[in-house]
Amino acid sequence: MTSIKRSKSGKNASLNLPLPSKKAAKSVANKTAPSQKIFYSIVHRIPGRIRFRIPLLAKDTEYANQLKSAIESDSRVTNVRANPQAASIVINYKIGVISDNQMLAHLINLIQTAQDVVVPKEIMAKSIVGAIFDALINLIDSTRKINQARNVIVYRRFRTDVWERILSTSRSIIKRLKSATMFILPNKRWRLRGNSKVNSQPLKLKSASEPELV
Repeated sequence: MTSIKRSKSGKNASLNLPLPSKKAAKSVANKTAPSQKIFYSIVHRIPGRIRFRIPLLAKDTEYANQLKSAIESDSRVTNVRANPQAASIVINYKIGVISDNQMLAHLINLIQTAQDVVVPKEIMAKSIVGAIFDALINLIDSTRKINQARNVIVYRRFRTDVWERILSTSRSIIKRLKSATMFILPNKRWRLRGNSKVNSQPLKLKSASEPELV
């Protein structure tokens, strides 16, 4: 004869289901949380060139890199210059390819959606190097303005002194070094990887919400 043992807890018995970990819950919350609204203002705008002031650029380096990379990926854009210290970004684009109003709307959309863009490591590294050179150039420009103002106060006129020559020469050297470094950097990564098949494919920015193909 077989017997079945009943649980002593009776009706009070309950299923002990494992609770999700805090890390998993946080990951789900981040995926479902809506992106924050990015505040901006238009500082200067002429056909083919526009400058935005975005306070988040001075606070979030990752967002600054994401926005710069997203804008640079547009074939209609000819140059992008970000200044995180001034919380501003200047974009030059081709005239005649797209209307100024359409380009403005497109750039505003990128400002709002750049935080959802996944930046490949290759682009991220290049953007960081470019940002370092831009910061040095901006520092030299600020120092030159201070020196020029001092000369006007002391000599009552603009005077090209030794410091002005040194700063001007340093700025030219850094700009040339930046151009050379940005040109050489992708080739160095290609040699380190040693994978021609991977590097032969163009880099593509993708949205974080875009599903990956397996």
